[in-house]
Amino acid sequence: MRVHSRSFAVPVKAVIALGSNLGDRRAHLDAGLAALRTLGPVVPSPLVMETPDESGRGPAYLNTVAILVTEEKDPRHLLEALLRLELAEGRDRSAGRNAPRTLDLDLITTDGSPGRWVWATPEDLRVLGSELSLELPHPRAFSRPFVLEPWRALSDPGACGGVIPQEKNANRRER
Repeated sequence: MRVHSRSFAVPVKAVIALGSNLGDRRAHLDAGLAALRTLGPVVPSPLVMETPDESGRGPAYLNTVAILVTEEKDPRHLLEALLRLELAEGRDRSAGRNAPRTLDLDLITTDGSPGRWVWATPEDLRVLGSELSLELPHPRAFSRPFVLEPWRALSDPGACGGVIPQEKNANRRER
């Protein structure tokens, strides 16, 4: 008798911040949530916030947060997937950092280990430069009300490895 061993992937939870300040901002956020659903189940925050464009280069942003449940354990591959979704939604990165955008998808944290990564950009994302970098938790997320407030509005904001959104200590975990 042969015994088959099955390995079941343990899903990873990731907090994704969504933002848009060009065109039909609500439609872009909805398209972003729909695109995230191609990566796995999504729990969107009930709160959407409008915030001014701090750079002064564009109209106000609509922002929200969602928890994505995915089988992708490597945060670098998850970031690459998010960047592809942004480009598919018409994000133009030629104007540089902090330029107005149709859709911004930021990987805030996962229930995996924190860390910092730098790696060669895949060929299909070369428009972004030769290297990609990622720091988890996102270094500015905990000072941004437009990330924290929608995150806190989720029914279980500590779902990502117990990381709970708070301004003072980005690494506090629920016990």
